[in-house]
Amino acid sequence: MLAGNVISGYALFKSLSADKVAVNTARFAKSATVEKEIEYFRERVGTMATPEDFLKDYRLLKFALTAYDMEDQLQYPARIKQILRDNPNDTAALVNRMTNAGYRTINADFAFFTKGTDKLKDQTFINGVIEKYKNARYEISLGELNPAVSDAMYFQRKISAVKSGYEIIGDPVLFDVALTALNLPRSAAATKVERLKVTLENKLDMEKLKDATYTRKLVERYLVLKDVQTMQSQSDGLLGMFA
Repeated sequence: MLAGNVISGYALFKSLSADKVAVNTARFAKSATVEKEIEYFRERVGTMATPEDFLKDYRLLKFALTAYDMEDQLQYPARIKQILRDNPNDTAALVNRMTNAGYRTINADFAFFTKGTDKLKDQTFINGVIEKYKNARYEISLGELNPAVSDAMYFQRKISAVKSGYEIIGDPVLFDVALTALNLPRSAAATKVERLKVTLENKLDMEKLKDATYTRKLVERYLVLKDVQTMQSQSDGLLGMFA
């Protein structure tokens, strides 16, 4: 515990073995709220006649975006709908102009441009989206105990697919975890993007990002530093009471 009964992100993360995460995720997926959304997705998704039908169904779209760690894109409905409809082979398409590779992943997986609603009727694909959703919702629940932990798990899950510093810069969570773990100042975010890319690639061993041991060490360093920041902010708050 940190001061004020805040759970240490580092301690919580260290307690989560792979087996424990699997058990907790399965248990969490049986909660009424999660089960209700899974049931709705499973029953409705295959009935969509066109991609537009899917995109107009807020609950289906939210489910999909949550599964792909993109729920925040619901605040930009026109953009995310365009990205899902885009031709992935068109270099000028919006999906290919976005820095965050997650947009291209969700576009390719749903394949609306090339396959229409075919994927929405594929049970293997549907089951895969549901599993992603379960994992994402469990990670979000950990964030209610300590937000840094859900970010750490996201980083650990996503970073192995990163090929350049640009992809880290384009993903707010990856960028925040990297900045903190590398102990780079927040002012670095204002640096020209080309220079920031070089800095990240020099500080990180890009070849080792596929190494689970290397990335775990980065994540643990991030969580320790976040715990320190939390303790410092709480101490400053207590001192402010007597100013």
